[in-house]
Amino acid sequence: MSRLILVRHAQATLSRDPTQAFQDYDRLSPLGVRQANHLGEELVSSGAVFDRVFVGPATRHRQTADAVAAAYARLTVPWPEPVTVEELGEHQGARVVQLALEEPDYDEELVRLLAQEADATETDEQTRAYLRAFRHVTRQWVRGELPPALVVEETWQIFRARVKLGIRAILDGAGRGDTVGVFTSGGPIGSTVASVLGLGDEDALEFAWVVDNATLTECLFSGARVSLKSFNVQPRVGSAEFYTHV
Repeated sequence: MSRLILVRHAQATLSRDPTQAFQDYDRLSPLGVRQANHLGEELVSSGAVFDRVFVGPATRHRQTADAVAAAYARLTVPWPEPVTVEELGEHQGARVVQLALEEPDYDEELVRLLAQEADATETDEQTRAYLRAFRHVTRQWVRGELPPALVVEETWQIFRARVKLGIRAILDGAGRGDTVGVFTSGGPIGSTVASVLGLGDEDALEFAWVVDNATLTECLFSGARVSLKSFNVQPRVGSAEFYTHV
């Protein structure tokens, strides 16, 4: 059996303005850099030697992989040249939510959630309220319940098909007994896990929501057969601050 290790990127940078939360999201935060360095050291200590490594198209994917690669270099463990796979990019949920925030009157529940955000006095409270609104809108998006004005070119279903195509190509190119690393986002990981388990679109979204930063999800595969071995595994951490979600 071969191994597929899916790695979610380390903590990215969120704007302090919740309504612009994802404006600068495509780069690691200082904590994220430390997370990724620690993850690399943990992977080396676990004995993981990668035969092939793939990264999504986002800067945060590449930065996470580069930090892990630096740990491998420091500890003189071989690291293959990463290959960028466009199909491993994140879904367009953030764009959908941005459009929804521009037309909140279409949905009473969204208006209520945004009112909670407006009433919050602390930045953390505002962010939590925003993320509740984000979950609400993306669930509607996945179900196809959004008005036409909020529809984006790549639907959730097209996103899932795109990710499945990219993962399948990676698996088909692997050798017998290979260990393959994939650095990507929570969406592709959640979608892949749901596909492996034969679950639907809403389940895939829920899986995506719970994937923490710099965590490992492992599958075993041989030919067309793929089995889930572990999901959202935290490496051993030296500090509670390393446990982050966004």
